[in-house]
Amino acid sequence: MEETLVSIEIVKNNGAYVAKIQSGLGRYVEYENDDFENLLQQVYEDIQEELGPTF
Repeated sequence: MEETLVSIEIVKNNGAYVAKIQSGLGRYVEYENDDFENLLQQVYEDIQEELGPTF
């Protein structure tokens, strides 16, 4: 059985990157960063914290 753990949308908005994260548990958060790699690091850390050892 499939279960959505997390949905991620990344957009570029006026030179900055915005990540919109919706967890399967209903939590929603946005991160904004001018540097794409730093944004990905923030997204990774958020997901790792949310999912813990299952990720």
